[in-house]
Amino acid sequence: MINTHLQVFAMVAEKKSFSRAAEALRLTQPAISQQIHTLEEYYGTKLFERTSKRVELTAAGETLLPYAKQILDLSAKSKGALDDLMGRVTGKLTIGATFTIGEYILPQVLAEYTQRFPEVELNMLIHNTEEIGEMMLDYSIDAGVVEGRLQHRHLTLTPFLDDEVVLFAPPSHPLARSAAVRAEQLEEHAFILREAGSGTRATAEDYLQKIGVEPRKVISIGSTQGIKEAVEAGMGLAILSQWCVRRELQTGSLKRLTVDAFRYSRPLSVLERAGRFQSRAASEFVSLVQHYAYPKA
Repeated sequence: MINTHLQVFAMVAEKKSFSRAAEALRLTQPAISQQIHTLEEYYGTKLFERTSKRVELTAAGETLLPYAKQILDLSAKSKGALDDLMGRVTGKLTIGATFTIGEYILPQVLAEYTQRFPEVELNMLIHNTEEIGEMMLDYSIDAGVVEGRLQHRHLTLTPFLDDEVVLFAPPSHPLARSAAVRAEQLEEHAFILREAGSGTRATAEDYLQKIGVEPRKVISIGSTQGIKEAVEAGMGLAILSQWCVRRELQTGSLKRLTVDAFRYSRPLSVLERAGRFQSRAASEFVSLVQHYAYPKA
């Protein structure tokens, strides 16, 4: 079917590589090449420029790509509509989640989801908030779960959980010995933050702004685990969701710092595309996320 060829085409366009597309689709590279060749014969034009290093869309490929995504989305909608009519929850579900949510909160939700709906083929992609928004806009995911703010007329955010954000240090840090610290004591210390574009980075910057602190030095690390290990190694202080550090705080390998009785929380939200048809698999996922009995972090 043409849908299969268009799915291959869209994946090659996304990965910019035949081999990576083959890996993502669990096909052989010759099978990918053959399907692209068949599609190029069907449309009577080249869709990709191939070099030794990468694959780029031609002008014809750039023109086809948004239509291909719409066709694939309509195909999924039609199957979803028939499944809904027959009361089935099946098909593929691709979720986009930010790092904190995808690594520390969603796994327990997904465990329950797979028990309820074992026929759904589940795939979770973990990226930062801005990237999740872009993936929702280009139909790469069915639902998103994010910790940052996004403003776009085609996207809607629905909060489902209040997340407290905490400041922490290694237990050997001088400030870790105090029951509470003053904001001005923090300015002389380095802070380890996530990369720009991350919802966690934006939250940490807002936290610091609200307590009136401008760090003398900021170190960017694109991994939550990397940040925790850097703090444990004594590189500086950090601000993360309580979900990310609850085990380390319990074991004592990290120490929470209380700043002038200041507390900061943010909403975690379900991200959806406004007006987009939602499959039964996606709507059941969104409902579970919103009504799940989350344990205390």
